[in-house]
Amino acid sequence: MTHRLRLTRRGWSLIGAALGLTLGSYLLGAVELLALAVAAVMLLVGGALWLSFGSGLDLAITRRVRPQRLQVGAQGRIDISIDNRASRATPLLTATDLFDEGRRAARFLVPPLTPGGTARAAYRIPTRRRGRYRVGPLTVRAADPFGVTSRALATVGEIDVLVRPRVHPIVAPVAVGSRVSADADAVARQSVVSDLGDEFLTLREYEMGDDLRRVHWRSTARTGDLMIRQDEARWRSKAAIVLDVHPDGHDDESFEVAVEATASVVARLVRLQRRVEVMTSAAEVLGTGGDPRHDVLDRLATVATNRDDRLVTVLEQLRAHRRADLVVAVLGSVGADVTRALAALSGIDVIAVLTQPVGIAPSASLIVVDASSTPFPVAWNRACSQPRVRWSRARASSHPSPSPR
Repeated sequence: MTHRLRLTRRGWSLIGAALGLTLGSYLLGAVELLALAVAAVMLLVGGALWLSFGSGLDLAITRRVRPQRLQVGAQGRIDISIDNRASRATPLLTATDLFDEGRRAARFLVPPLTPGGTARAAYRIPTRRRGRYRVGPLTVRAADPFGVTSRALATVGEIDVLVRPRVHPIVAPVAVGSRVSADADAVARQSVVSDLGDEFLTLREYEMGDDLRRVHWRSTARTGDLMIRQDEARWRSKAAIVLDVHPDGHDDESFEVAVEATASVVARLVRLQRRVEVMTSAAEVLGTGGDPRHDVLDRLATVATNRDDRLVTVLEQLRAHRRADLVVAVLGSVGADVTRALAALSGIDVIAVLTQPVGIAPSASLIVVDASSTPFPVAWNRACSQPRVRWSRARASSHPSPSPR
């Protein structure tokens, strides 16, 4: 880019003063006022000439976002590094980095740098709300000793910074993909037999809510940390998360609760190596696959309400095509048609997360997480930490150990 010379506020003020002095000299016939005006103009010219010697400076500027993945409420910052690669020292510099489409800016004074010298600075990123923020451009400018003119010596372009929704620590959903029967003792015996086999895909660290019967003691003794076996049956299980985005079902607060709940459930299921499909009530797919966590959280950073209401249709398609073993519906204020659609998901484990007071009653195949009056992580952990017999199936008694999908 062309680093053009420009006047500072002080420089523009000096020009105004010079014009005023010239006019005063003409009206009053005072030569002294004209001399002062000429001195002001010479000061501007001298500043411009002084800056012309700084145009040959070679600066290397880097900007890094730490951490690279930000979420609401977490501490984030941008680190700036300026290296002088020229053979002579720099003048006093000013670095300005714009943020949020230029609504805010971070400004730093950079002391003179010797050849090969480096200056570092950092500023915090506001993470009070999720969204996509534009950072930059970052401009490093030099000013003359009187501060009347300045010149841009280097510029770094714009970047986008995503602040993702907050992810709460929550327990794992009870018996995802395992089809637990009402006879808990029988299931325990079958699980023990299954655990004695060697058909598992991977090991992972223990997390709150995991079944201790799945601890792999040999690896635990070797690593010193509790290690859980992730077997093939659990790997095949698939979960679908449906986020209600209709504006009539939410106020601003409940919608943010719903987005954070969706993000938390996605992160928890992916850490359990579940395949997860995430969609909205407008039938928009936010992510799918074995590890959609980062893609989904990126989409959730900017997700907004949508009046295209297809929530009932989405639930009916999940039932008709058997696309998931677990459905987590994150709902606002919904009507009786949605309640009927949830009840019709027979043979599928369902968790309904309510961010508004809704009269949905729990059942054998439906867990209700009431986050309308209780903080979401508290409500989720309370509801999903109940005994596994909650998930009992009438059909499971005749098929105590169904094969996974």
